[in-house]
Amino acid sequence: MTTPGPGDSHRLIIVSNRLPIVLTKSAEGKWQVKPGTGGLVTALAPVLKNRGGMWIGWPGVASEEGGDLDKVFTAETKNFGYQLKAVNLTKEERERYYEGFSNEIIWPLFHDIVAYCNFSPEYWVAYQHVNRKFAVVVKQNLGRKDFIWVQDYQLMNVAAYLRELGVAARVAFFF
Repeated sequence: MTTPGPGDSHRLIIVSNRLPIVLTKSAEGKWQVKPGTGGLVTALAPVLKNRGGMWIGWPGVASEEGGDLDKVFTAETKNFGYQLKAVNLTKEERERYYEGFSNEIIWPLFHDIVAYCNFSPEYWVAYQHVNRKFAVVVKQNLGRKDFIWVQDYQLMNVAAYLRELGVAARVAFFF
């Protein structure tokens, strides 16, 4: 199945913290891609497989370790029925945005356990920066008729940054 290119059809673009895959390195040092598991992957991967589209997210490795993952994704996911696009994050970005702001502030706040919050200003700066990075990758890969689905609290600001970047496409946010 060939995935339509930008502007060709009404693609579904899923944007989540993680891509729906697990990356491992072989003994020879080559990346291997395997489908991920979990509720989001179980629910949305079949939809994308049947109708085509793209999944944008962090590949699970720091940008310092990853190399050119686009080539790996193209070769390894040809039977997925949709494209993968990585948002590359440094180890520091990952620590401050995900482990820091998302897990040490938002998660406890949203679960009414404020005593567990670790309010650190650099976490907020990293959260904004990474949400902007996601928005830029979405814009770079978006067709004029595409529908964007942003998933969960790690990416609450992506839609606002998409609008700042001039993206007028329909955007849904699932929390």
